[in-house]
Amino acid sequence: MFRSRLFLRTFSALVAGIISMAAAIYLFSVPLIQETAYDIELNASQTILDNVFEMASKIQFNLEAHRALALEGHKRQLKNIVSMATGYVAFNDNRAKNGEISYAEARRLMLEGLRTFTYGNNDYVWVMDYKARLLSHPDPQFQDVDGTKITDSQGKTFLPEIVAIAQRDGEGYYTYPWSRLGRKTPSQKLSYFRNLPDYGLIIGSGVYLDDVEEEVAQRKAAAIEDLRQALRNIRIARTGYIYIFDASDHMLIHPSANLENTLFGSLPNPVSGQSIAKELREAAASNKPLYYKWDKPTDQGNYVYEKLSWVRHFEGFDWYIASSVYTEELRRSSDILGDRILKISIAVLLLASLSGYWAVRTLVRPLNQLAATAMRVRSGDLSATSGIRRDDEIGVLAAAFDGMIGRLRASITVLDSHVRSRTVELESAQAALTEIEARQRLILNAIPAAIAYIDQQQLVRFANARWIQLVRGTHSDPNGVLGLPLADCMGRSAYAVVGPQVEKTLAGHQTTFEYAYVSPAGTPTVIKTTLIPEFGPDGEAVALFVLSLDITDEKETERHLLEAQRLKAVGQLSGGLAHDFNNLLSIVIGNLSAARDKFATVEGLTPYLEPSLRAAYRGADITNRLLAFARQQPLAPSAVDVCALVREAELLLRRSMPPGITIDVGSDECACHAFVDQGQLTNAVVNLAFNARDAMPKGGTLSISVQARHYQKAMPFDEPVPPGLYAEIRIADTGQGFAPEVLARAFEPFFTTKAQGSGLGLSMVYGFVKQSRGFIRIASQPEQGTIITILLPAAEKVEEAATAALPAPEAIQWQGELVLLVEDNEDVRHMIRGQLTDQGLAVLEASSGDEAAELLEAVPDIALVVSDVLMPGNLSGIDLARRVRRYHPAVGIVLLSGFALEAGEWPRELADVPLLRKPWQPQQLLQALAGTRRDGGEPPPVLSDQI
Repeated sequence: MFRSRLFLRTFSALVAGIISMAAAIYLFSVPLIQETAYDIELNASQTILDNVFEMASKIQFNLEAHRALALEGHKRQLKNIVSMATGYVAFNDNRAKNGEISYAEARRLMLEGLRTFTYGNNDYVWVMDYKARLLSHPDPQFQDVDGTKITDSQGKTFLPEIVAIAQRDGEGYYTYPWSRLGRKTPSQKLSYFRNLPDYGLIIGSGVYLDDVEEEVAQRKAAAIEDLRQALRNIRIARTGYIYIFDASDHMLIHPSANLENTLFGSLPNPVSGQSIAKELREAAASNKPLYYKWDKPTDQGNYVYEKLSWVRHFEGFDWYIASSVYTEELRRSSDILGDRILKISIAVLLLASLSGYWAVRTLVRPLNQLAATAMRVRSGDLSATSGIRRDDEIGVLAAAFDGMIGRLRASITVLDSHVRSRTVELESAQAALTEIEARQRLILNAIPAAIAYIDQQQLVRFANARWIQLVRGTHSDPNGVLGLPLADCMGRSAYAVVGPQVEKTLAGHQTTFEYAYVSPAGTPTVIKTTLIPEFGPDGEAVALFVLSLDITDEKETERHLLEAQRLKAVGQLSGGLAHDFNNLLSIVIGNLSAARDKFATVEGLTPYLEPSLRAAYRGADITNRLLAFARQQPLAPSAVDVCALVREAELLLRRSMPPGITIDVGSDECACHAFVDQGQLTNAVVNLAFNARDAMPKGGTLSISVQARHYQKAMPFDEPVPPGLYAEIRIADTGQGFAPEVLARAFEPFFTTKAQGSGLGLSMVYGFVKQSRGFIRIASQPEQGTIITILLPAAEKVEEAATAALPAPEAIQWQGELVLLVEDNEDVRHMIRGQLTDQGLAVLEASSGDEAAELLEAVPDIALVVSDVLMPGNLSGIDLARRVRRYHPAVGIVLLSGFALEAGEWPRELADVPLLRKPWQPQQLLQALAGTRRDGGEPPPVLSDQI
């Protein structure tokens, strides 16, 4: 059996394992057990010390309780003594009242009797009056002494304070320094005193606190003796003990009679040479044990034995409670336990080795037989069998081995056919996988997004065709960049932006960012990229996916939208300013016109008035332009033949252009209609043509083309253009063009680069286009000319309607009638009142719609109402007009406004009410008054559009 290598290896391994396990158990468990046993003994010594500390705490608590009880007993005794003395005073007073003795004799007997009365430890009763004079005291040096002159060690008087307390509270306690009878050194004394107001006296008695402390000290000495007897019976380990010393190194309790009740502060530590008492106090402060060398009773003078002391400071008595034990005694039990474990381990090792030998021998013998059979099979003899017949696991293994050999013979033939069939299947699957990969590649190359896969070394491992086109500008084979660094594929400038984001993503953070660069084709491009990290099994990023989109068009659309919103805000501000200026100009023009008419005969005045009026008219024109930019000018949209309008404008322009400018308006056969205000469109075309003229000081070509355009998708103008049918007007010149910074502000009001320009031309065109629900775009570069394109809503051709003529001023029928003038601006109201009174009308004024409504009810003679549209209060001008039509249908109405109201905003029931726009000329006011009786469903004529 020992020749079998399996037996030798198995048995050797088993014995080695048993020995190793036993050694490991011993080495790892025995030191731990010994250490644990040592800690238990050490903790036991600490526990004993804690118990003694707790005993000392209880002693202190009992002493404090005894002190409090003793003091309380003395207080009761003092009360009884003072009560008895008070009764003695009352007794003598009653004798005097009964006539037995005189009051003087009663007072003398009372004071002398109390002065001679003593009790306890030579204690006595004292009496003083309200002036703190001692009237009765057993000590002659204090008899009949002024108490205000008696002071303590700090020079403070205290007897007057006792008088004050007695008079205030009737009785009380007070502690003060006072010497005993027959002694000079003062001691703290606690006195109880009581006020006798019937006699003008304060009577009291006291006890010295030293007497109380003496009782407590006696009680403490008895407690220490009890503690000493208890500690002599306590042992730590075999010879350890507990001892107590105070802060003055006086050994209070010690099992050695040689040290107890001695001062051991000079006793040195044999090793360090320092005072052993000092080291014990330091150990108590650090809350750590003190290790030191000491001798034994059986080996005195030989300081080589290590001792351990735990020390705790008991602050109540200023004691140091310490334990003392030899460390070898603490380890003795752990050493004994370790020896016993070693003996048990050796016995278990021998028993396990014998059991292992038998088990291995039983196991290896049949295995040798199986090994011999296996060698025969290995040599090609598939008819070999093991010959083992057993009912245990080895028998099952042998039967399975024999059966396996039999099945192996049958399976070899089948295996060959299966291998050939599987090979055909794998080749077919490989072909299908190749087809799927090609289809996926085709799909990824067809989508508009750029997709790539970058590994941890920033090498390109996958890229679709869109990504190659994005970073290289060509449709090259994506396989050509595989394995290349990302920086080489993108270029250094683009990688400078993308690189930090790649590093952040490889650190595990998904990032989305945008960046702009010049593509390899030379066009500015804005890219939005999302980098998604791929995490490995350990949670670290191992690669990243790249998803990039070209958002250049979206950014351009966003820029146009922001620009349109900015111009809209500027337009709203301009509209408000124009309204305020219209009020001011109404005052100026009205008053200047009145002055011109009334003072026409004044020599030399007209040259001053006419320029002022022209300047005011120029201001009114500017406010109209501001209202055009703010989209608040009045429009009368209709179906306009844009081609005919441009041809008519051409005739005007040819007479206004210098000889060096050629005008080209395209074909005469175009057919295009737009739903706009014809007059405003003519002004817009002329304005743009004059701007083109100013941009070509050296001559050039002005081209105006018109065509109907149907847009199938949104187009980039000042705002995205929705699909639909539009009339397109293109005005192009070959002039100086716009610089980029000028182009960005082209539509702003009052912004101009001309020396004499107002800066309202393009802003008026812009406001007209937006108010007409159209779109505008400027394409220009410096020195390359400008193309301005306008899109207006297309309309079907309709027949033009005849325009009714306004009534002549002489048609007014209101002379001599009462007019209600409603205007919130006092200056404007004053100006209109002058114009009305000049026409022979009586005027009644109101500053709001609410006030006007009240006047209409109160004054029945009102024949005509002239009212502003926008006013403070609950009623606007339109609300007031409705009220007049409903309750006073015979009263005429004329409305005034500095804003414009479009046809859709005007109420149908007020269609015949004239609207006079500020500012106006006096003749236009007369026309409006004449038109108050016109009928019709269309909006009223808007007068004073241009003055």
